[in-house]
Amino acid sequence: MQPLNTNEPPNQRSQTPPNPLPPPKAVGHAVFRPPQETPRKSSQRSTTNVTEHRPEVLKEMRTEMIVCSTWDGFYQYLPDVGVSDMEAEIDSAATDLTDHQLLCEIEEKQLRFQDFLDRPSTMNTGEEKCFKPHVSICGVLANRTLNNRKASSNLVQEPRKYSVAETDGANFKADAYLRLQQTTMPEIETTSKQHIADMAVPCEYKLKTKDAVQNREQLLGTATFCMNDDPRRMHIYGITIEDSTMAVWYFSRSHSAKSPDFDFVEDPRRYIRIMLSLLFANEEELGYDQTVQRHLVPEQEEHHLVPEQEVPEQKKMLCLVYQVKDRYFKTRRAIFDQRGLCITGRATRVWEAIEVQSLQNLQPVDNATPVVLKDVWLDSESKTESENLRSVFDKLKEIAKGLENGGDEPKAFGGMEDDQKELLRQCLMEGSWKKYFLTVVCDWQGRVSKKVPEGAQHFPTLFDLPPSTSIPSSHPHADRSRSTTSHPGNRLQPVEEQPPRHYRPKRQYRVVFSEVCEALHDVRTLDDVAIALRDCVFALQLMFVAGWVHRDISTGNIYAFRGPKSEDTRGILADLEYAKPFKPGDVEGSSDPKTGTAYFMAVEIQKQVPIYNPDWGKTPIRGYEWGPKSVISSELSNTGEAACQDEPETPSFVLHNFQHDLESIFWIVLWTLLARFPPTQRSTEEQRKFEAELYSIFQNASTCPPGRERVFTRRGELKRVLLTWVPEILKPITPDLEQIRVVLNQAYFTRRLDIGNFSTYPRLHHEMRSMLAGWIGWLSNAELPELTSCSSMQDPGPVAASSAVSSPNQVPVKREHSQSTASRSGDDQRFKVPRLPEATDVASSRPRHRKNSAQ
Repeated sequence: MQPLNTNEPPNQRSQTPPNPLPPPKAVGHAVFRPPQETPRKSSQRSTTNVTEHRPEVLKEMRTEMIVCSTWDGFYQYLPDVGVSDMEAEIDSAATDLTDHQLLCEIEEKQLRFQDFLDRPSTMNTGEEKCFKPHVSICGVLANRTLNNRKASSNLVQEPRKYSVAETDGANFKADAYLRLQQTTMPEIETTSKQHIADMAVPCEYKLKTKDAVQNREQLLGTATFCMNDDPRRMHIYGITIEDSTMAVWYFSRSHSAKSPDFDFVEDPRRYIRIMLSLLFANEEELGYDQTVQRHLVPEQEEHHLVPEQEVPEQKKMLCLVYQVKDRYFKTRRAIFDQRGLCITGRATRVWEAIEVQSLQNLQPVDNATPVVLKDVWLDSESKTESENLRSVFDKLKEIAKGLENGGDEPKAFGGMEDDQKELLRQCLMEGSWKKYFLTVVCDWQGRVSKKVPEGAQHFPTLFDLPPSTSIPSSHPHADRSRSTTSHPGNRLQPVEEQPPRHYRPKRQYRVVFSEVCEALHDVRTLDDVAIALRDCVFALQLMFVAGWVHRDISTGNIYAFRGPKSEDTRGILADLEYAKPFKPGDVEGSSDPKTGTAYFMAVEIQKQVPIYNPDWGKTPIRGYEWGPKSVISSELSNTGEAACQDEPETPSFVLHNFQHDLESIFWIVLWTLLARFPPTQRSTEEQRKFEAELYSIFQNASTCPPGRERVFTRRGELKRVLLTWVPEILKPITPDLEQIRVVLNQAYFTRRLDIGNFSTYPRLHHEMRSMLAGWIGWLSNAELPELTSCSSMQDPGPVAASSAVSSPNQVPVKREHSQSTASRSGDDQRFKVPRLPEATDVASSRPRHRKNSAQ
């Protein structure tokens, strides 16, 4: 496989902004830490040129692969073509191959392929010619019938030919692949190239076994791109051959698996067994979703009323039709497409869509209006977003009914000011809480991915290069002692220990919402950002009253919804897939990765260490914000153990609580001010310092960068950053953000480790809403430039302020284990080069006009 030779700079990515400064190189050794509520590992967005991303893909997939120790285990992954006596079918297929002089018997009952009497590595031919006989072998197999089935694919070897893809980055050539005989693409006259959507099973070949890791890297890159490019893919198979060693691969959203290696020269019967399963599998068994169909439709909205055959082909575009129960929705444009470098995960796709008659009839239903369709993979046993919304609403209804009947106030009202209570009471009595969340039109739960077979295990060295040996000195008079001296570092070998993984199956989930909104990171005016955040804080306060935490606050989960009038703009909180009831003593969870947004995670969640430390009452630490001065003074006046004698033991993990959701709002505000507000004129040196400062705070990494922790916990650090880098026109509002930081730190200290103390949270909601409400009044009267949209940041161009920080990208996270678990895992210690957010979730295409602002 060879990369496409392009004129692009090697680091240029078409779907992300110019790359930021490189992260610091990891130094030292991996540390094994306990599995916290949300163990995390970083995940980057796959955007441009597969060949450039292969090493990253390999690294991301290292923990997602399991290896089957037996073929009985791996056969559970292969398509079941309904054959009761597979051995008889293999015998019959072997006879056909023998008749075509492709198989022979070299000894009694010892079969060999005629063209592979010797191992490929011993043949004096190139790779392409050496492996070409596989095409003839599979051709004979595909001409058979199997259980009244005809072959759905055939093997094609086109190592010099590129394929067509719907998204950027397909600069690779597969050595061979099983191609669907009936294309999944609508007929397009302007191209004769093969579409990647029809590449059912990619194959990679190498003549030498020493190239196995490179071969695997190429297959992983191809499989990852295929899964990202084609929304119809549920899973994909792959084949690697190095010399005569062959393996079959299975990639899915829950995990990926490799078969045992076998020698196809020595064991042609197993080769025939595998190829029969793949060649005669139907589309669905090969991983193609039959509830999603691809069509070619008129590109412009005004063409929708014109018969399709009358629209010129160059004015047409591909679309998808999704089935959601007994309803059908045609996509109009992509809003969010999570093209990660790791196949495992949610693989979230969000579309603006419109309801149509069926998978094939694209005529809109009566009174159809634009909606938003979300397609995602969830843990098979987890609650869906619709179910979580329903549970929150039911709890709010229960509380409202209790208040109406004169019952006791809810627990969350304790410690709350009267004006906050009245605001919440009014919302509860009116039942108006729904306007702060998306409205579900319909939803659907689909297929569940395959389970891990018994005996399969994670194989951490699967992608490791063979160990190298030192070349001995050739000098006849060399002093050997110089080569044998020891060093303390030689005694410590780097180990990246991982927690036990369950690789739980994932389930397809689709949900349709009625509101077509705009993701916060695409909102163009700062006052609208403040409005959306203010309403989001109120939504979080409603969830607090209901006793639920959100656990995934980000700019992609907060929307601005615009009504018919400009003053009707309001914020909506979405993505409650990871929301759950807050139970301080409940630490059950999964070790499998889930996803959060690193830019906006609370410091405690990233570090998995509480900010409050009981020892602070004994030994002062200069510069850190502990809490109210009166509290600190009383603590420091106790020189003995009395101040902390009743303090519970510091937990070995951090459970997500209500404050962590609010701290995410703090990080969103800071990111918006620094990364999205148009910069003032800076010199090259100033710009370099600014980029370094931003990168020290915002990284798409699972761990908490030291600079980020300092900005949040160290007195004066945030103030310095704001005074140095925030434009002069915004300086009047920056003291409020410093005040919020102080309030959040005070709350961590005042609450200590008693996260179940509900009375410590209401002040945080009040302070955050008050700050944003004050900003709205000031911002609406100020003449400010528009914010930089994350989608516009993707255009390559001059270095902008935001280029130092990529868009808020999602990183897989793992939820809590049982506290009784003996061994606990920690954060992934790797730092990643960040990418800037793609245009995400529900976005409105209506032009945004603003009075008194430059157009």
